[in-house]
Amino acid sequence: MGRLTAFAIALVVVMTLSYGAGAHIVVRYFNPRFGAWWNAHEFAMAEFSASGLGMLMGIRLGARLVDGLSLKNNSMIAAVIAGALALPAVARLGAEVARFRFTSGADAMAWLIDRFGYDVGMFLDKLLGAGVYSIKIALFALPVGMILFGLAIVFFLSLDRESQSITQS
Repeated sequence: MGRLTAFAIALVVVMTLSYGAGAHIVVRYFNPRFGAWWNAHEFAMAEFSASGLGMLMGIRLGARLVDGLSLKNNSMIAAVIAGALALPAVARLGAEVARFRFTSGADAMAWLIDRFGYDVGMFLDKLLGAGVYSIKIALFALPVGMILFGLAIVFFLSLDRESQSITQS
């Protein structure tokens, strides 16, 4: 689970920086066909990676609340599988929720432009926007991961009770 989370973190960082910095232009320079594909799917990859990371963090947080090692491991595996199946829906909903603005954003952009100049400030503002967007998506997906882990716990506990009642009969 640690390797999967580390991979998800790396993927979120790469996809957020790629989207924010417009890395598809560099990819297009070296391989135009792959660069065009990258450009067409870059935003979706950023959304999906942030949602996956958020759900993994939620599953891992939920797992910290459980004592039994076998119950914890089985529930984590089941929750990750359920999360993979729910990922398209969670990514879409997370992207919609992340589009709500909490501030106008003009203060941060003005500060960056004043501090670093227009070109660098605008570039950093785009990176900041992509980063905040990814964080908002991941924070939306975090409770979804905890819910999936909780449902897996309930499922495995109910199976354990059924097996106990069968052996007592």
